Amino acid sequence: MRPRSIMLFETLSLAAVALGAAIVAMTWGALMASVYARIRGTGIEPAVMIMTALYVGLLILLILLTSRRASAVAKWLFAAIIVAEAVFTLPGLPAMLRGGLIGWAQIVQLALQLVALWFLFVPQSRAWLREYQTV
Repeated sequence: MRPRSIMLFETLSLAAVALGAAIVAMTWGALMASVYARIRGTGIEPAVMIMTALYVGLLILLILLTSRRASAVAKWLFAAIIVAEAVFTLPGLPAMLRGGLIGWAQIVQLALQLVALWFLFVPQSRAWLREYQTV
């Protein structure tokens, strides 16, 4: 049986991914304007959409492999991605605080990710992951 900390990790992580997808949907026009300003040419929108879908799919896969199959590789890849996101996001925190609903949603998403990551490394979760891997 999975410990509560692992279930919380899964729930919070999936909620953060869902919130992130909602943020992308709400800001798609601005995102595409930013991409068009940097990259000249047409046809980039489908590529950005595919990359976004692949990233969301990768996160979901890593979350489920960690929480359902106790994959150490998935755990550490997920942890590295979330830490990298935090490192790159934190400098923009003041702008997010002034960013209205979208900015606050991004802050909530980051908080969900970090709390979920914390649940992944509490003693109860670490013991379960060790035990599950030896079975």
